[in-house]
This record gives sequence, C-alpha cells and structure tokens, in this order.
Amino acid sequence: MKSFEIWSEGFADSRQICGAAYLGCAEGETFREACINFMETDKKHKQLRYFNKDTMTFWGCRLFDNEVDARKSFG
Repeated sequence: MKSFEIWSEGFADSRQICGAAYLGCAEGETFREACINFMETDKKHKQLRYFNKDTMTFWGCRLFDNEVDARKSFG
C-alpha cells in the first residue's frame, strides 16, 4: 500500500473564509481508497457522514493528495 497526504480545498461562505486544510495521512492502493480508510478510522474529525466517496468531497470541498493542488482553487 501507498501512503497519501489528504488535503481539502479552501472555501468561502457568507460567514467565513478558510484556505486549504491538511486533514491527515492514510494508506491505500489508490488515493480514493486512502481517503475512505482515513474517514472510516479518523478519531479527530469523526465526520464520515460529511465525506462523499463518489464525488471525493468532505463538507462539499474536493480532496487532494498534495497542498499545491488543494490551494489552487481557493487558497
């Protein structure tokens, strides 16, 4: 298995602005598998219900395997 960093892109709404965020690191054969493994076992976020494995989003924000790509869309 390969180890992947998991980053969420930034967002802005009517009350707050948030840049890209590092969520953690997980292992998997693919990035998608690593994200699923992370969301199923992560003790800090405990918000699997906000992860969509079909669209690869967390709270509606796309997930990336590196900081540079996560910051491209919205810092």
